[in-house]
Amino acid sequence: IRNDVDPDTDLLEPDYYYNDEDVCRAIKYTLNDEMLRLPTISTRLTFTVGYEKPLPNFRMIERHYFKGRLIKSFDFHFGFCIPGSRNSWEAIYDVPPMEEELINDIIANPYETNSDSFFFIEDELVIHN
Repeated sequence: IRNDVDPDTDLLEPDYYYNDEDVCRAIKYTLNDEMLRLPTISTRLTFTVGYEKPLPNFRMIERHYFKGRLIKSFDFHFGFCIPGSRNSWEAIYDVPPMEEELINDIIANPYETNSDSFFFIEDELVIHN
């Protein structure tokens, strides 16, 4: 995640990646107050289509929760992806503001935040992380 003021500065890098196809895919982040207050962020994603068929209308819905309550939801459309291709995607988007009390609660309880990612091809759910 990048800063809207200084686009060459990364604000959020994963603490670690966990990738075990038999279990799940997960990324652990540590959220800081600066990142939680940004009005606009940039996200970069690189992924490979390891499938022999094209992915038409590839889409991801990402939902963020704190203490079980939905606090943010984003809907990203990747469009058409070529089979066997490596793809880079970047989005710059507005982030709904959060109340100061919620930001302070998130910082004080970092392990109460989680997210769900839903991946669709032609509006059919194919992956849920």
